[in-house]
Amino acid sequence: MTMRETTRRGLAAIATAAALAAAAAAPARAQDYEWAAGYNAGGVMFTPLNSNSGSTADIELATGWILGLQFERWLGSGRLGLRVNGALTERELTIPGTSSPDIGVWLADADFLLRLLPATPGRTFNMYLIAGGGVVRYKLGDGNFVNYGAANASYPGNDPPRWAAVGGVGFDIITGWSWDREPIGIRIEAADHVALSSPFDPIDGGDFSPIHNVRFTIGAFTGFGLLR
Repeated sequence: MTMRETTRRGLAAIATAAALAAAAAAPARAQDYEWAAGYNAGGVMFTPLNSNSGSTADIELATGWILGLQFERWLGSGRLGLRVNGALTERELTIPGTSSPDIGVWLADADFLLRLLPATPGRTFNMYLIAGGGVVRYKLGDGNFVNYGAANASYPGNDPPRWAAVGGVGFDIITGWSWDREPIGIRIEAADHVALSSPFDPIDGGDFSPIHNVRFTIGAFTGFGLLR
């Protein structure tokens, strides 16, 4: 399955889940909370770690599950928010000519959230845009320098976090449920964490292209306090 097909299916699944959640939402307090914390789960897919290598052999991470936590603060009237996001997965890494180990992938970022609709009394559904930055770490493990000739790539022996740019879109639906009298909501989100550099270096030629780490998640969150 190509990345375009996977993206199309992921967006279709998100749209379906949003419609079902909105239909199921009971009358509830509006999105006028000041703080929120939540968790999510879903799927993640990656572009090759040696894109633009001049080789037909790709170093790839398998598509699969991802888990995450989020904490946010909404400002002013509730249209602009600040968020800390963290997520992790363990995926099979395919390097041509070698075995396929599982490696951990960590995403951590700080983001701006912009709600497209005001957080007015009675509003239980909202869409928001995401823009931010952070790091991605591919936990390949420290070791010796290795050349992978079939993939025109070399591993320098270390894997520090890579700077990343983040963009995406999400949907929040406040349900009729509550926890300690605070509102519980459902969050559906699609985001691309673009690692600006690869943990591999080209043996010959220019730098590899940035790596897209695209996640599709659904989760729950609880709002705390009231906007002032």
